[in-house]
Amino acid sequence: MRAFKAFNADMTCTLGKGKYQYAENMTFTESKAQAHETGFHCAEYILDCLRYYPESRDMVICPVEALGDIDEDGSDTKISCTILKVGRKLTWEEVVLEAIRYQIKHPKFRDPQIKKDKGRSNGAFCIVRGESPIAAGAKGTILGMLQESSRGKVRSIAIYKVDGKDIKPGRYYDIDGKEVKDAKKGGLKKTAKVEPHNKDKKPRSVKVKA
Repeated sequence: MRAFKAFNADMTCTLGKGKYQYAENMTFTESKAQAHETGFHCAEYILDCLRYYPESRDMVICPVEALGDIDEDGSDTKISCTILKVGRKLTWEEVVLEAIRYQIKHPKFRDPQIKKDKGRSNGAFCIVRGESPIAAGAKGTILGMLQESSRGKVRSIAIYKVDGKDIKPGRYYDIDGKEVKDAKKGGLKKTAKVEPHNKDKKPRSVKVKA
C-alpha cells in the first residue's frame, strides 16, 4: 500500500516510548502493528501526516510502501504496518501536488487544511480550492490551487512558489499566476474573477511519478 510518513528533520520519529531512526531508501520491520500503539505509522493522505507532526519547513515527508500486517486507524487515513519501505524525501512542491492528487481522486473529500476560495499562509504551503481560487504566502511558501466547477469538479490546478520575483510575498495570486490587487480590500471583486485556466500556457507545477 502506498502511503506517506513524516519525520523530524533528522529522520527520527517517536516509536513507543523512544525515538526510532529512519533513513531514505531503506526497509524497516516490526513484529506487530496496531494503530496508535505499535508498528510503523503512515497515512494514505499526505496531509494527514500533519495531524501528528506540526507543519514546519524543516520536517521531512517521504513516500512509503506499507507491507506486512496492516491496521487501519478508522478516524483518518492513518495506518500501522509491520514492514515499511521508505522512499526519498519529497520537496514541498511535491507534497502539495500529492495533496492535490488526493483531492482529485476523492472529489467529495474535504480537508479543513484546504482553504475555500481564498487562503494565506506564512508556513510551508497554502492550498486553496474553489471556482476562483486565490492564494498568498510568505517567501518560500508553496501555493497550490484547484479551480473547480460550480458542481465541485476540478477543472485545473497550479502550483507556485513565492520566490520574491515572479510571485511576491504577501500578495494574492490567481491560478494563472496573476496578481489579484483588490483581494486585501474586502475580498473578491470582478477583477479577482478567474477565467478557466489556459491549457496552452506552460504550467508551473512539479510532476511527480505515481
